[in-house]
Amino acid sequence: MQLFHGLDGAIHHASQLDRPILTHLNADTSWILSLPYPAEEPHPPGRNLFHILIDPWLQGPQSDLASWFSQQWHATASSVQTIAELNARLKGLEAVAAKPSATSPAEPDTRSHADSESVARSCFDMIVISHEFTDHCNRATLQEVSPNTPVFATEAAARLISSWQHFDHVYPIASFSKRDHVLRNTSASALPSWLEISRISTRRDALHFHSAILLTFNIRSAPRDEATEGIIYSPHGILADGLERLSLASPRIKVLALLHGLHNIKLSVKQLNLDDEVKTAGGLVSRFLKRKVWTIDEVLEDEKRRLEKSGAGSPIADIGDIHFKNLESGESLLLR
Repeated sequence: MQLFHGLDGAIHHASQLDRPILTHLNADTSWILSLPYPAEEPHPPGRNLFHILIDPWLQGPQSDLASWFSQQWHATASSVQTIAELNARLKGLEAVAAKPSATSPAEPDTRSHADSESVARSCFDMIVISHEFTDHCNRATLQEVSPNTPVFATEAAARLISSWQHFDHVYPIASFSKRDHVLRNTSASALPSWLEISRISTRRDALHFHSAILLTFNIRSAPRDEATEGIIYSPHGILADGLERLSLASPRIKVLALLHGLHNIKLSVKQLNLDDEVKTAGGLVSRFLKRKVWTIDEVLEDEKRRLEKSGAGSPIADIGDIHFKNLESGESLLLR
């Protein structure tokens, strides 16, 4: 993995290496996953990357139920403020990827004019929504996206988004197969053959609050029975046993990144494990929230003590090939 403080350098390197780029759009849990098109696959003119917009909430408040009950704002401004600005930036950076300089990338077009020709065609190839809550499924931000962009959402979120009658196509995300462990396309007509999406959940989590989105892709033109690459996105955390069956997946999955929060947030005595941005909060619920801020080192040390106390031993020393990164707003990670 290689960390960049913006999309510019990441896309320049990715264009040379044909590797995915993960970009954190804010301090909360909005992301862009940019995947190089496989060499033999057709792609739109002037495009080298397939851009997946994940849980976008760029500005303004978010409220569930009612503002008097719970309302939050970003305490840290998002790295881009509008979808038009993000789209224009992606188009400029696509030009960088198409014509990399021998020494340094060209200056990208980062115009944010909503009526500019540079934003007439959307750079977003699909949207992924992990939860129906408004910090993940934010109507104001989503309705800035072109209606012809396909949306893949969990069942409750898909119903909510469909009720807005904004997007032409909204697809519920299928569950990862427990029976035969085979990765399947949610909709063969809506996704390219080299990309698949599914949801991982556990029986102990009936409300799917602690679930995960699995995105797998074959961008290296490997045979279908060989390993595919993927990322796991779990903004609220997921029980470890929910991921165990991935080891039986067919084809085998090489996980490039696990997106997972570190903070523990409690409402009275109920643990929520919400997203990590320390937001500006209002409403009744904010008076009862208690947040424990963890660092990566503290999490590893706590897990080591827990395993040793249970007599299970500690596997922490055996994870030398796993790297831990904390992506700030606007930072990008090149996934190797």
